[in-house]
Amino acid sequence: MSVCEYGDPEGPPILFLHGYAQSRWCWSRQVNDPALSGYRLVTFDHRGHGRSDKPDDPRAYNDSRVWAQDVAAVIDQAGLAGCVIAAWSYSGLILCDYLRAYGDMALTGINLVAARTLVGNDKARAMSGTLFLELVPGFCSQDAVEREAAVRRFLENLTAGPIPDPDFYTMLGFNLAVPPHVCAAMLDRRADNDEVLAKISVPVLLSHGDADTSVLLAMAEHNAAMIARADLSVYADIGHAPFYEDAPRFNRELATFVSKCTDVTSSRVTER
Repeated sequence: MSVCEYGDPEGPPILFLHGYAQSRWCWSRQVNDPALSGYRLVTFDHRGHGRSDKPDDPRAYNDSRVWAQDVAAVIDQAGLAGCVIAAWSYSGLILCDYLRAYGDMALTGINLVAARTLVGNDKARAMSGTLFLELVPGFCSQDAVEREAAVRRFLENLTAGPIPDPDFYTMLGFNLAVPPHVCAAMLDRRADNDEVLAKISVPVLLSHGDADTSVLLAMAEHNAAMIARADLSVYADIGHAPFYEDAPRFNRELATFVSKCTDVTSSRVTER
């Protein structure tokens, strides 16, 4: 896996998980913000994405265990015990894969960012907007023209306001760099993680735009109700990427959240 670090190597660690058909570049407005320079910021490309390996076997993407192992490997090899994980969109599922396999003992907090935690069932479809439901066939298409059109439409509707150049074309490039077979295999699974969410023992911040047409605000509200120590931060007139569209607010809230999580780390470790 392709892993990058930013910020203060001695600061409280934050591990960022990007979304479906995205890349670690998504977090550029976090890793380059002085507001977060005092934290140890770690990003990586998921399997099948960016500069990470892209196996051909569908089982490399539709088995929850491989996603859990990837996150665990980054935490272990980078020495991120005690980190806060920020998981965007599809990575809500990947985070749940990790929690199902390993629990939350290595974490001090979780930031669910427009996060999807359900897939492949009626409940998931009821909380998915048109941006996701209508464009999935295009993302998985072997036809280059059809695929480019779907990705372009996705980016045009990702945020409530237009994505400026050159960011739009950078995003277009790393979306299209994820092979169609990877996109298809990642959606060839069923997951209901309500039981996993109910067992979370660390603080959770949910960040979600009320204009999100990919993962509806209803999913964040549903998840907030499932998690004992959850706070929901709703971004008015913001789409599916609040960390990009309103980075100053997102970074400020993330820094405050991580600081609070860090303050209770010592007592939590003592209890264990």
